[in-house]
Amino acid sequence: MAPSAMVPVVQVFKRDAPGDWWPEGADVFQLVWCPNSHWDAPAPHADVSPVIEVRWRRAADVTRVLAQPPKPVRHEDDGYGFSPRPCTLTPVHLTDFPYPDELPEEFPPAVRRLVEETDPEGDVITRVAGNKFGGGPTWHLTEPTEFRCRSCDAVLALLFTIASHSTTGITVGRWGDLRIFACPHDVGHGYWFDVH
Repeated sequence: MAPSAMVPVVQVFKRDAPGDWWPEGADVFQLVWCPNSHWDAPAPHADVSPVIEVRWRRAADVTRVLAQPPKPVRHEDDGYGFSPRPCTLTPVHLTDFPYPDELPEEFPPAVRRLVEETDPEGDVITRVAGNKFGGGPTWHLTEPTEFRCRSCDAVLALLFTIASHSTTGITVGRWGDLRIFACPHDVGHGYWFDVH
């Protein structure tokens, strides 16, 4: 496969999504990826997904923007879903709950009832639509899985979710999510990418 320029997927400013996931000194989160499916992607990437780069930056350090960024090389149908359409995100602060089996006993009975009445086998309270920082990962296709840091063996936390959506033009897997997990102790330990 011929090399391709990476394409921008999302850029978020800290002021719009404050949280403990920001490394010290960073105030811009950028995610770029190759716009092609990689069937045997190198770990820690998921198979049949784009190869991804996560970039933490300081807005003050960005002094030059390319007027004509290089065009990506597509090796598959343009409509496949890894060539996002330009759009803006509207930040909304929500509470994202854990997988139903992991709800603490003292959790409000009304929420437990909502889960049971809506879909006792699903995780409807963690399936907040859209792209998101943090929260709980969806497990609507498999049982919950624990990913571990390859540097310190800590359990990885969900950092960011990229959801399939017709507005953005992104289609991940079978209309699912691409999740980025990070070490809770040091994002410098790297990431784990999962398609669900």
